[in-house]
Amino acid sequence: MADTLIIYYSSTGYNKKVAQLVADKIDADVFQVEPVKPYSKDMWAAWDVAKKERDEDSLPELKTGYPEMSQYQRIIFGGPAWGYTLANPLQTFLKNADFAGKPVYPWVTFYDHDEKYLADLKEQLHNGQVHDLLELTMGILGNDQTLNKTLDDWLTQIQ
Repeated sequence: MADTLIIYYSSTGYNKKVAQLVADKIDADVFQVEPVKPYSKDMWAAWDVAKKERDEDSLPELKTGYPEMSQYQRIIFGGPAWGYTLANPLQTFLKNADFAGKPVYPWVTFYDHDEKYLADLKEQLHNGQVHDLLELTMGILGNDQTLNKTLDDWLTQIQ
C-alpha cells in the first residue's frame, strides 16, 4: 500500500489523466469518485444539469463508496471547476468523507474560472488540512510536456 491516496473526479478524462500521471510519478493509490448517473461530456450540458442540481439542493448520488483515508499519510484531491467551484460529484463526496486529519493537496482543472474552488473546498472538507491549490488550465492540460513539468514542480514542493 502506498502512503499517498489520490482522490479525483473526471467527466472528460482530463482529471483521470492528471491522477494517473501523479500516481505513476509518486507510486500512489488512486480512488475515482463516480456518480450513479454520468454527466454529459459536453461541458455546457453538464453545467446546466449541475446548476439545476445545486439550485434544487440535490447533489448526485455516488456509485463509489469512500476509501479508508486514515491509513494514508497524505491525500491528493482533484477535479474540475464547475461554475467557479467543485464539481457536484466532489461536493457529494465531501459531505460524507472523513479526511482523518491528513494534509490534502488539491488540484483543479478549469476552462475559464475557478475563483471559489479553494475556499469552497476548505469549507466543505471535513477533518483535513487543505494546502495551496494547483491550477491546471486547458493550456497546460493540452500540452503533455508542460503538464508533466507543472506536475513535477508541484510534487517537488509538496513532498
